[in-house]
Amino acid sequence: MTTIHKDIPETQIAALLGPNERSLTTIPVGKPGPNEVLIENVAVAANPKDWKAAEMMYAPGEKFVEGNDVAGTIVAVGEGVSEYKYGAYQQYTVAPASTTFPIPNITPYEEAATLPLAVMTAAIAFFVRLGIPAPDTAAAATNLRKAVIIYGASTSVGAYAVQLAKKAGLFVVGIAGASKDYAKELGADVVVDYSEYQGEQLIDALVSAVADHPTPWALDAIQGDDSALILARALAKIRQSDDVPAHVATVFPVLPEAQRSLFPSNVTCAETYVGTAYGEDEQFAATFYRKISHWLSEGSFKCNRPKIMPGGLADVFKGIDLLKNGEVHGEKLVYRIADTPGIKA
Repeated sequence: MTTIHKDIPETQIAALLGPNERSLTTIPVGKPGPNEVLIENVAVAANPKDWKAAEMMYAPGEKFVEGNDVAGTIVAVGEGVSEYKYGAYQQYTVAPASTTFPIPNITPYEEAATLPLAVMTAAIAFFVRLGIPAPDTAAAATNLRKAVIIYGASTSVGAYAVQLAKKAGLFVVGIAGASKDYAKELGADVVVDYSEYQGEQLIDALVSAVADHPTPWALDAIQGDDSALILARALAKIRQSDDVPAHVATVFPVLPEAQRSLFPSNVTCAETYVGTAYGEDEQFAATFYRKISHWLSEGSFKCNRPKIMPGGLADVFKGIDLLKNGEVHGEKLVYRIADTPGIKA
């Protein structure tokens, strides 16, 4: 049985995306099933995968409501939900209770909306796929003096990865460009500006940056044309041994064979799919989201810097183009639902 905490409309405004579709339309408001909650969204955030999914994963004629990051108020709970009481590109979102977490009063909705997909992508990549001992565990002591390299340290995922790595006790070498100072602000020990190097020079700069820190891990937070391969070659050069393999984690579930086939023999690829937070990694995600909530409340963890798009959901399509054209740096696009034309605050 669904428990409803306020009057909920039958329909809502949503942004539809597809290979040949960009429109604001009216769709039914979903109803939470067992172990699910219905969130009245205050703010939603964009991710690069939104435009990629719309253009690369949908068949011609298909259209969906994209977006994964929301912050708002729970207005209904499904059967089996006891943790939550009163309280993505649409006004209302049905979400699993396990991956829904409270945000403290000191965290604005616009900042909180930047968290869900990006922070969990970084967490699963580090603490599940790479097996790095997680913060606040006894095993984290073994991270002392070890380093991790993060390509895209000022991106949404990368910014969270920098903070998670520091909380785990690691020495962090970031790779960034125009927003390199942001990565330093978040705690990166060294930031290498990729725009200052070409080819092998960037790899040599990374080798120099880690100095004498053992470096078994790297995270590719952008998955560009050769970013994972650059990390793999850097790790191989740093370790100079076939006996103990090093590992590169990616933030998408499939690394193109053109890069994978060129990996050095002593470096493996750990592909990350954040969707496992709803499957085999559900318990990890539920626990870790609540850890994030605690860090936010004590002021020891920073959300991405939000860039507010003034038209609410009507600006989703403008945001899609900004992301596709690589025009977003060191910020995350956020849409306030109340700013959408036709929606009453």
